[in-house]
Amino acid sequence: MTNLVVEKSPVALALTLAFTLALTSQHSFAADEPSLNGDETSSVKSSASSSTSKKVEVISIFGSHNQLQTATGSAVVIGAAQLELFEFDDIHRVLQGVPGVYIREEDGYGLRPNIGLRGATSERSSKIALMEDGILIAPAPYAAPAAYYFPMMSRMIQVEIFKGPSAIQYGPNTVGGAINMVSRGITENSVEQGGEGMFDLAYGQDNYQKAHGYFSKNIASDNALTGKGQIGVLVEGIHLGSDGFKTLTDGQGNSLDTGFEKNEVIMKLNYVPLSSGNGSASNQFFQLKMGYGEETSNETYLGLTDEDFAENGKVRYLASQKDKMDWEHYQFQLSHYIELSDEFSLFSQAYHREFDRDWDRFNSFVSNRSMQRILTEPSLNKHFIQVLRGESDTFGNDDVLVFTLNDRRYYSKGIETKLTWDTSIAAAEVIVDSGIRLHQDNVRRKHTARYYDMTSGIMALNGRPSEVITHNDDTATAVAAFTNVNAVIDKFHITLGLRVEHIEGEAIDYLQNTSKENSNTVFLPGAGLFYQLTAEHGLLVGVNKGYVPNSPGQESNVAPEESWNYEFGWRYSTDDMQGEVIGFYNDYSNLKGACTFSSGCTEKLDQEFNGGEVDVYGIEASTSIRWQLTNSLTVPVKIAYTYSQSEFQNSFDSTFSQWGSVKVGDELPYLPEQQLSIEMGLQAEHWQASLLFKYVTEMSEAAGSNTELEGLMTDDLVQVDFSAWYRVNDQIKLYGKVDNITDEEVIVSRRPFGARPGKPRQVIVGVKYSF
Repeated sequence: MTNLVVEKSPVALALTLAFTLALTSQHSFAADEPSLNGDETSSVKSSASSSTSKKVEVISIFGSHNQLQTATGSAVVIGAAQLELFEFDDIHRVLQGVPGVYIREEDGYGLRPNIGLRGATSERSSKIALMEDGILIAPAPYAAPAAYYFPMMSRMIQVEIFKGPSAIQYGPNTVGGAINMVSRGITENSVEQGGEGMFDLAYGQDNYQKAHGYFSKNIASDNALTGKGQIGVLVEGIHLGSDGFKTLTDGQGNSLDTGFEKNEVIMKLNYVPLSSGNGSASNQFFQLKMGYGEETSNETYLGLTDEDFAENGKVRYLASQKDKMDWEHYQFQLSHYIELSDEFSLFSQAYHREFDRDWDRFNSFVSNRSMQRILTEPSLNKHFIQVLRGESDTFGNDDVLVFTLNDRRYYSKGIETKLTWDTSIAAAEVIVDSGIRLHQDNVRRKHTARYYDMTSGIMALNGRPSEVITHNDDTATAVAAFTNVNAVIDKFHITLGLRVEHIEGEAIDYLQNTSKENSNTVFLPGAGLFYQLTAEHGLLVGVNKGYVPNSPGQESNVAPEESWNYEFGWRYSTDDMQGEVIGFYNDYSNLKGACTFSSGCTEKLDQEFNGGEVDVYGIEASTSIRWQLTNSLTVPVKIAYTYSQSEFQNSFDSTFSQWGSVKVGDELPYLPEQQLSIEMGLQAEHWQASLLFKYVTEMSEAAGSNTELEGLMTDDLVQVDFSAWYRVNDQIKLYGKVDNITDEEVIVSRRPFGARPGKPRQVIVGVKYSF
């Protein structure tokens, strides 16, 4: 099986492997394994019997009536048990076992994720719908969706991934899919049972530190302000930090910090009024969620030449010695749920988020030579490379270093409500969800260039006046509505959906003294069907229209990204085993690219480009089984495989750095042909040890020719992670893990500027105390 993956293989070979993985799930090895509820399983949750359970359900995309084993689209749920198994802080590693997910690493820690689904570009995760508790979390989801903010994974209890038609109601981006993260809820303990909490402390290599804790309690309330009811409280805080795995030494031999620190604090308040009659919980609840997060990271966009990477990929050039990212994030969210009758319920949320970031970093030389050209042709740019390293001093104008203060402020606010009708019509069980969202977001950019000389390995201001190079204000206002109908008729599970988006944008450029407005209305239909062949087997088919809106200020000849997405698959599911094989085909009428610093583009920042027609197709296969080794030992096994291909259907010349001169048949950059993930463990009642193997084939850095990274590929990635835990008693749990056991060092990307490594081997140990 390994040989099939390591060698480049045609579609037929990929099909063989995909079906082999799924078919292995038909052999039953476990007789009495408990349900993996909350894991990557076929069932997310049963019908909520308490108000607290209902709170979790309504902020989760999958509810009690929409089980994964009969879902009409492709979806994966990663539950609390799986999240705790490897204790990953990096969303890239959390998602590595999910088929159809593409990752481009950048800093090794996942501070600014690059996630793509089914061919949607992974660049800053800007083409997928990212949500926390059902609310969009990108700093400005319409005006500037790049994910410079991402929540701490340690406070999430569930991650839901939806691809293709199953993500139709979660816009604005519907080409690839959606990811929803469910944060920790308030305790289900009664007032009499008291509160609960947890402390988690961990330490590891490179001075890795994690301190995480929460406390939650329900309190009886009976006063004139709130009336008789129950108030729930959750307070949670987390600190994460590291000195970094890269080395940066100044001209005096001092080691400079390349690490980061992140902090988050979350508070939730619930109020559940009691019925006046019998004192039981009423049919509604209220929740207020507030949060604050911050990060300081000494991160850079500057990588290495391939030659320097081969010598030591974990060093940094001295031109990055002043690079630092600072951000702050505030969130406020008010939710209300009410059961209007036995068949109707209404869930509403109002939200407001603010994100302020300032990334001060080296950007370029004054010379018109681009950084990619300098780093990919070091023999022709020896002096510039020596200045980057700090080995030579600045002596003219061309080799002056341009250092930019990239100050951006965002807000995202809105209100949304969803009405659910759960009924039976004749022999059909029908659930109709209809919702509307009023939303506005904004980004204000002010980028200032400062000019430095390199002198004896020290960057010093050279006296040239600073200048503002970008100063603009983009706002997007959107009204979105959807209706989604789920019907179960005998062995048929049918989903029909329609999403409508009306978006208005305004872009103000203070330097050019211009203002542009644009608007667009789009209808996005989708349909899915699951047919239950037997109690264990079923077939699914789906289609939906994909869409990514233009950001404000684009020229009239730039079209939105649109596609028709198709999928067809087979699913096998029991309490003990799950397996599926799904083929997908995304037919783009127009693919877009966007000029951003993170994509390696420095000119015409935020301009978008038409890529025309593109086909993306592939196969996703996964299986999950448990082998009962003895009465007390179990071997859980999970396998996920993805085969992908892409082809431009037209030839064109583009100034977009990732495309260049494209010919028919050229492939998309950063789309690996094959990905394989194998997880295997040994589990007993009080302990578990697991290995996670990951293989990703090389990816092209650019699609066409006549562009700076033409013909260059990332390296094949082979990565093995280990984790283990031991429960001392009901309160104390010890755990340890080793990420990248073999200390694999490969080029994971040459963007933004130069070759970059993934995270090297890291050993971490920790202890959890629950009470």
